[in-house]
Amino acid sequence: MIAKFFNPKKLQVLSTVLAVNFNVAVIFLLVASLVSAAGSSLFFDNNSELYGPLAGNLRLMLIYLTLSQFGAYCFCSFSRNYRALVPVGVFWLLLTGSIEFYGQVNQIPIDEDYGWLFLYLGLSNLGYGGIMAINMSEYRDVDSGT
Repeated sequence: MIAKFFNPKKLQVLSTVLAVNFNVAVIFLLVASLVSAAGSSLFFDNNSELYGPLAGNLRLMLIYLTLSQFGAYCFCSFSRNYRALVPVGVFWLLLTGSIEFYGQVNQIPIDEDYGWLFLYLGLSNLGYGGIMAINMSEYRDVDSGT
């Protein structure tokens, strides 16, 4: 069905672009979480005077999310089941709003760069997982003769 909208060459180029973007997003998340966990304010404003003990919560949350993303990345790479990245992308998009809620509940301003990071990761996961699922279904359709 998608082959009607895209010719195979354009679909391959789009797949490559989304794959590169996805890998960059995972590497960026890894670097940003490690730098943030080290206490640097390079990516996020982790002002400990403002956040107090909650600054550690945000850093620890980012480390856990990085481990989860890396686990999803490894699972999809080894199993060749890229459809699993779609719910991961939805989860990242939900975190975009959840981080705002977290700030309101704890009555602290949250750096808006967290929201932008979660949005970027969500769209990267959705795009790559979606295009790979489409590619895999196209290959199955060709192999089955339909």
